[in-house]
Amino acid sequence: MFGSLILGAGPGGTGPLVWAAQNGKLQSWLAAGVAIVDRSDAMGGTLGRYAINSDSFGGAYLECLDAAPARELFMPLRSDPVTRELEPMRHGLPPLELVDRYLHRLGDRLREIVSQHPGSRFFPRTEARALHLRADGTVVAETVGRDGSIVPIEARTAIMALGGRQDRSSYLGAELMPGVRLAAIDPEKIIPSDALMTAQGQSRMAALLERGGRRRVLILGGSHSAFSIAWVLTNMVTGLDFGPGDIAILHRRPPRIFYESEDAAAADGYDVAKCDVCPRTRRVNRLGGLRGNGREMWRRLARRPGTVAEERVVMLPLADPHLSSATLRTMLDEAAVIVPAFGYRASTVPIFDAEARRLPLRADCGGPAVGRDARVLLADGGQLPNIFGIGLGTDFRPWGKMGGEPSFDGQANSLWLYQNDIGAVVYRGVQECLGGGGIPRPTWQEGRLVGALARALRAGAAERRVADDAAQTDVAVS
Repeated sequence: MFGSLILGAGPGGTGPLVWAAQNGKLQSWLAAGVAIVDRSDAMGGTLGRYAINSDSFGGAYLECLDAAPARELFMPLRSDPVTRELEPMRHGLPPLELVDRYLHRLGDRLREIVSQHPGSRFFPRTEARALHLRADGTVVAETVGRDGSIVPIEARTAIMALGGRQDRSSYLGAELMPGVRLAAIDPEKIIPSDALMTAQGQSRMAALLERGGRRRVLILGGSHSAFSIAWVLTNMVTGLDFGPGDIAILHRRPPRIFYESEDAAAADGYDVAKCDVCPRTRRVNRLGGLRGNGREMWRRLARRPGTVAEERVVMLPLADPHLSSATLRTMLDEAAVIVPAFGYRASTVPIFDAEARRLPLRADCGGPAVGRDARVLLADGGQLPNIFGIGLGTDFRPWGKMGGEPSFDGQANSLWLYQNDIGAVVYRGVQECLGGGGIPRPTWQEGRLVGALARALRAGAAERRVADDAAQTDVAVS
């Protein structure tokens, strides 16, 4: 039995491990037994499939190498060619393709460190299907290898870091204005923002624009994804000749913008309320503000100092008195491409109690996946004491000494937070659980109970695979 089980080896799943390395606690954690499960061959995630730049400076990714307790552990990575390639962009916005290569090298190093501990193990090409809680408080993960074999994994605690998803039923069913929903629109021309940030999604969009003979693109949303999509269309996709106003961003409220200080905001002509300032860093809209290329797109649209006006994109508030439900419906019908940018929900796996009853999760009901202690929340308001969540879409809200602007009401999605404040919360919660008694020695052998569970799981595995293949798959991000 392992002390900890991590489902997902992307930026969220490795975040607590990196925090532990930076604080001199990784070796003791691994000695207690950590199992890491991921469907891919390596640790590092899938950011490389996004054809956009990072919203964070390169230094945010390199910072973990500089912490004194982690220097020896990460020494091989400090001189790695990918690290040297990223280093000149410490104060710039590196492409996610480069960030992805760096995170995979960091993942390779973490995998080497894990392999040095007999009680810890990385399970590549393995997919988590469900978690089964036992009466004694431990958990058994139902995992499936690429060959379809069932691999039950026992642990004292579990961390779900399965990435985020753009829920198709949510964005189709959302009421944009009274009586107006995307469910009534031709689904062929709807491309969610997550997909449009990939080369495949951009190719599909170009085909729609060419076939339709119309250049109108409607982006629905007012946060990072919406403005990043506008930047991608006007700066990174070749062969498209958009005219003035051919791209419209429809939003419910004005976007919030990130600034390093109140003085910087004032110099840019941006009004700041006291509740927009992080008390810890004094940054404006530290958590909820537009950053990177999306921020620059807004500055061009708002004609801020030193910018060149972007005529191809317009911002349209849904609250505009001249915009009626009928007008919006006509805009949707006539658009060549519609891009919902409504954010992400946490990906989850079914969790069953000791009586084999499925526990409804708040994340699956449209609510936050975790509370302030990063424990997974149930739909009825309760929480699972030894099941934690981290990563995109979990809706963790920083609190206390973590800082953040009081006006923030969105999702805190940041690799830096995963490797620092949020990673610390997860690590400490796991240690609280492990400190309640002795930790059984990890073992690779299936005991009698685990073997029985494996046989029971195999009986339904084929049926579930057929159902999974037939279901509509939501876009997922690690």
